[in-house]
Amino acid sequence: MRKPRNPVLVLVIALPLLAVAGSFVSLALALARGDTELPKNYHWEGGAFDRDQELEARAARLGIGATLAFDPAAGQCVLALHGAAAAGPATLRLGLVHPTEAALDRQLLLRLEGGRYRAACSALPPAHWWLELADEQRNWLLRGRLHGDLHLPVRIGAAAAAAEAR
Repeated sequence: MRKPRNPVLVLVIALPLLAVAGSFVSLALALARGDTELPKNYHWEGGAFDRDQELEARAARLGIGATLAFDPAAGQCVLALHGAAAAGPATLRLGLVHPTEAALDRQLLLRLEGGRYRAACSALPPAHWWLELADEQRNWLLRGRLHGDLHLPVRIGAAAAAAEAR
């Protein structure tokens, strides 16, 4: 095989061709596996986000925290509430939100039984889940992240956010 006379010319031609080919690959991926559309009223949801931040700040001021665990033998999610709300309400709402597939989201109503909150639940598929815990009246709100599949206990609240930042 003969060497090109001017290797710089080969680069000048090959690099733009590679960029164009990469653009077509990106377009094909976007069309085949694109994200779902945002909800029609997405731009109106800002007020709810502000309210949620106020509720999270209130939970932090009250020192409310929680530890969530999964008991596979009983098929239950078990939650221990800490802080000012430890002797808390009879029920709590827990949202387990999948980062990309809304069909996998779960909403659990946890009932106080023997000092812990419990609800029937099954194992989660591995993902980076968002957790949202609130009392029935939504006087406070805790948010957290779950990396994995809920086999290890997860802390939710201000202490968990500080530990995650480290």
